[in-house]
Amino acid sequence: MPPTAIEMFSTFGVATLCIAVGIMTLAVFFTLLARVSNGGGKPDTIAVRGILKKDTWATVHVAGAETFDRVKFIGFTNANSMKTQLPYELNGLVILEDESKRQFMVRAKSIRMIVIDPNQNSATTT
Repeated sequence: MPPTAIEMFSTFGVATLCIAVGIMTLAVFFTLLARVSNGGGKPDTIAVRGILKKDTWATVHVAGAETFDRVKFIGFTNANSMKTQLPYELNGLVILEDESKRQFMVRAKSIRMIVIDPNQNSATTT
C-alpha cells in the first residue's frame, strides 16, 4: 500500500474517532442533566410550610361533590422532564394516597377545597 493511502486512512480514522467520542460525550452529558433535573423520576412533592407536610392527613373536596377522606399528598405529575413522556392531558395531576396505600390521581384544577384537622397526630396512622 502506498504511503499516501495509509496517511489518508489514518486521517479518516482519527476524524471518525473524534466524531464518535464527541457523540458519546454529549450522550453522557444529557443523560446526567436529565437525571439531575428530574430528581430520579420521583413525582414532585407538595409542601406548604406549616400546613401540608409529608405525613399530613387531609380531606380533599373535588368538583362534582366527590370527597377523598384521610389522604396524604404524595406529589404531582410533571411532563417537563425529558424522561417522562406523559400526554398533555395527564400533566398536572395530583397524586393522593389513602390509609390502605391506594393512590389516586386527581386533576389539580378540579380540587375545590382541602380540609386539615388541626387536632390530628401526623405520627399516628390507623
